Amino acid sequence: MFILTTIVTTLVLFSTVLIVSGSVLFKSNSSYSLETVQALNLAEAGVDKAVATLNKTGGNYAGEDETSLGIGSYSVKITSIDSGTKYVEATGYIPNKQTSKAKKTVRVKVSKGTGTAFSYALQVGNGGLYLKNSSRINGTVYSNGNIVMENSAVITGDAYVAGGTQGIADQESDCVAPNCGDFIFGKSVSGQNIFDVAQSFKPTTTQSINKVALKLKKIGTPNDIQVRILADNNGSPNKDSVLTQGTLYANLVTTQYSFVEVAFQTSPTLTAETTYWILLDTCGDNTNCGNSTNYWSWSQDLSQGYNRGAAVWTTKWNQNNASWNAVLADLNFKTFMGGVATYIQGGNTSQINGSAYANTLNTLNVGQGAYFQVQQNVNAASYYPGSSDPVSKVMPISDANINDWKNEAENAGVYNGNVSGCVSTLGSGKYIGNVSLINNCVTTVTTPIWITGSLTLDNGSQMKLPSSMEDLSGIVIVDGKIKLANNGKFVGSGTQGSFFTAVSMFDTTNDPVNYAIEADNGSDSMILYAGKGAIRIANNGVLTELVGWKIELSNNAVISYHSGLAGVFYPSSPSGAFSVIKGSYQLK
Repeated sequence: MFILTTIVTTLVLFSTVLIVSGSVLFKSNSSYSLETVQALNLAEAGVDKAVATLNKTGGNYAGEDETSLGIGSYSVKITSIDSGTKYVEATGYIPNKQTSKAKKTVRVKVSKGTGTAFSYALQVGNGGLYLKNSSRINGTVYSNGNIVMENSAVITGDAYVAGGTQGIADQESDCVAPNCGDFIFGKSVSGQNIFDVAQSFKPTTTQSINKVALKLKKIGTPNDIQVRILADNNGSPNKDSVLTQGTLYANLVTTQYSFVEVAFQTSPTLTAETTYWILLDTCGDNTNCGNSTNYWSWSQDLSQGYNRGAAVWTTKWNQNNASWNAVLADLNFKTFMGGVATYIQGGNTSQINGSAYANTLNTLNVGQGAYFQVQQNVNAASYYPGSSDPVSKVMPISDANINDWKNEAENAGVYNGNVSGCVSTLGSGKYIGNVSLINNCVTTVTTPIWITGSLTLDNGSQMKLPSSMEDLSGIVIVDGKIKLANNGKFVGSGTQGSFFTAVSMFDTTNDPVNYAIEADNGSDSMILYAGKGAIRIANNGVLTELVGWKIELSNNAVISYHSGLAGVFYPSSPSGAFSVIKGSYQLK
């Protein structure tokens, strides 16, 4: 009996020791896990502090050895890649650096530049899209003009044609020196919280409104803001009658004045000779509005030459009894009305694998839904008659962005005379003349580059970004035409996410016979852009992204959308701010 009691007692004591030990171990692991998370939070706080300080000091920030924050501390190390790109490495400690129980390190790459999102395989302006001879688009197309598909052309994604926009502004206000001024908003000015501002106008015709253009510049790095069209209420914006709204993307605005377009989510019909308001809302739903370093300036006409409207401002536009204050000037803007019927025209076994959206659909095979007002000879999985026209889309690069890159190139150096033959390198700068690279020449370039003449890449020649740019992208801007012959191409750095963009400023709207960009038999991670020009791709050309006023694909040309185009980053833009480059986050 004594022996049995002893055994039982020993087992109970052993079990108790196991339970207590397990509890201590669980508590230790739980504590370690919590402290690790806290250390990570501190490291990420260090990254946030570093980015904010880089922007505040214009890049003059070397990091910090240890800064206390809450229950722990963090340190920051800055490593410069070039004047506009840096590595930020931040480490969080619990409870401090000297006696840390837990620590975590986060490393990111930041760059002062401009981010651009290319959301579609092709984005087309009012000139429209023409697909011929078995050409193919692997992705979705959005066009502000008509789409014509011939001879077995294929779009694997969706196809959108926006309701047509009039080419000339219905209403316009601009200033002429010396009667130009700055209207500052989005901050407190002389003790007045000027957060929301509005300009009224009267359309001359009863028609839908598709978009507006606003002459703006930014100071610092303000956020995107909402732009609304409101009805009038006894000479003030009517907060209870919002007709439509759209987003003003801050990345399209620079530190110099330029008209920047805003497209709306819907296209309401406005009545001729009736007052409406363009309202810019910098606060949104935030209660803490205004920023002393990041705000906006709207160009104003001090002579008040626009006699069909007026400008006002307030602190919070949607509050009851909001107090609207007069602006003693006209704010500079343009309004563009719709009313132009647009279409997708198919034929000869042309195919849209996704859905088709347009006012009119004609002779099409549609794999999914057909959305239309009018249709004829359309075979689709489902039909949606009476659908509203898609709205216009703003081009992903603005004239202000391009002028910014031109200024940066010019500041890097100005070079006179044509460049021809084969050069191994080409530095950032303004090149006054033409650039022509001969067969199979490979030229490594530092961007941005501005060429005042034309650019020709002959058979197999390349302009490429240096490998040191890693996942950053580069840009060349050409005032004249771009010609890529037989596999002539622009090549990224070789790292995923790096793209080379070539922009032609040639205006096809005034010269419909010539193309701004022509490419044959080429392929690589390049983006071709002609905001006012026509692009022609032929003879088995394979590209990543096209954006143009008008685009023509023929002879088996293929466009294949790359998911990385949703976040292309161009470094060192003068109007850009330091920000974390997508995909560079590393946890150590």
